Amino acid sequence: MHDESPDPVTDRRSVAVEKVDGFIAGIPGAGRLSARVLDRYHNRGYGLGWRVPVDFSDGIRRDLHILANGHFPYTPPRIAVADGPGILAWPHLEAEGFLCILSSDAAVSSEDPAGVMAYVLGEACRLIEESIHGRNVKNFRQEFLSYWELAADKGSRNCISLLEPHGPGRAVSVWHGQQTRVVGETPEALHRWLPRRGAKKGKGRGYKLHDGVLIWLSEPLVPAEYPRTAADVRVLARERSPEAVDVLEGLAASGADEIDVVLGSRTLNGACFAAVAVRPPRQTGAPRRKGNLLVKGFRPSHVPRRLLVDRYLSGAAKVTKATVERADHLWIHGRDQDPRQERLRRARVAILGCGSVGGPLARLLAQAGIGNLLLVDPGTMDWPNVGRHELGAGSVRRFKAPELAREIEKAYPHLGEMTWRRERVSPDVQGLMGELASYDLIVSTMGNWSAESFLNDMQRETDAYPPILFGWVEANAVAAHALLVPRGEACLRCGTNDKGRPHLTVSDWPNGGDS
Repeated sequence: MHDESPDPVTDRRSVAVEKVDGFIAGIPGAGRLSARVLDRYHNRGYGLGWRVPVDFSDGIRRDLHILANGHFPYTPPRIAVADGPGILAWPHLEAEGFLCILSSDAAVSSEDPAGVMAYVLGEACRLIEESIHGRNVKNFRQEFLSYWELAADKGSRNCISLLEPHGPGRAVSVWHGQQTRVVGETPEALHRWLPRRGAKKGKGRGYKLHDGVLIWLSEPLVPAEYPRTAADVRVLARERSPEAVDVLEGLAASGADEIDVVLGSRTLNGACFAAVAVRPPRQTGAPRRKGNLLVKGFRPSHVPRRLLVDRYLSGAAKVTKATVERADHLWIHGRDQDPRQERLRRARVAILGCGSVGGPLARLLAQAGIGNLLLVDPGTMDWPNVGRHELGAGSVRRFKAPELAREIEKAYPHLGEMTWRRERVSPDVQGLMGELASYDLIVSTMGNWSAESFLNDMQRETDAYPPILFGWVEANAVAAHALLVPRGEACLRCGTNDKGRPHLTVSDWPNGGDS
């Protein structure tokens, strides 16, 4: 009976551990972590670790736990500060004392595990020293969203923001869903976005919306500045976003059951938002009417406005902190780093022909950030279309233009106007032809010479007609062509015969490619 061959993975890991043991042996007081200590990290998948005591400049000796998981030495080790301060005390300090130094998928040398350990340990010591002396407080601001998420209250409903990523402070509109809230600039913006996302309406016919307020800050907050009470929110507005004060106090004076407050600011990585729900103070355990401290000592409609606002926005009114995800145009298309998007989202493009060429092109334009599309096609989906069309079997026997418009709206609800026409381009549809003149660009992928020659004549004879991009494929789709005809210059017929056959072709097929 032959001995089983050694497991090369286990062997490589054993060699790596030996190298790290040798490195740790050179540090006074350092050594392997006991099984009892490792138990506290078991839920995170760490079954191997070392203890390194370090004396810091504040006179405190801290134990740093270097931890390796089952993927060691191919993944970087983690370092935890034993008995360190709580989360949000230092930047880059997570729950259970873990320091955020390298990401779990960071590329490290599996051939030099001791060198990796030395680097991570050195970075941990540097980070702690900076935290002790307050030299890295700016990291709290630069990575505001990560730290706010740690401070968010459990059970709070996160928000989705459609807001424009800039100040000043202003009134906003809010929709309350069962699992999330959506914040938009106006009711109209929410009424366009919500049905595209399939949001359920209330018992009435429409969506019930609430008034909220955006407090725009010149810089993100650090944890010590996070609001804990309604009074803190009021101070933030007064000191850092005076435009929002009247809105906030007006909502408080209305006696609203809840005020949705959004905090916004810019970072190096783009604008960020956070949400705070402010509720009026109530007497615990008392009936709703008697427990309402806003009207205590007064008849409900006779409380002086200033007193009502002061009571609502007081230190006795706690707040709930929630996270916010951005779903606005500038974040989706470029993460605030693409200045072209301001122009693209205002652009209006008409696509004539929503077949196997025009359909994918429509989606690509939406993905690029074109904010307004008109889709024109009189045809319906057939089974042979399914294999080469943007739409699938669910759209068979349905009109392509409205089906495609709905698909794009569902996928990109933040975009602006999405319209469609089930018409054929011809002299009989003057309304459509006049409408096309209002667009910035017309894309024609109709593959129909009578329609495209008429469209060509319309552009040549009408000074206000926009540029037209003609697109077509050759037989059997072996080559594709695109021809941009600017306003008032050359025309489509310059490159074709009177039957629409292009002078320049790439392929030459027997019988013209007809099978």
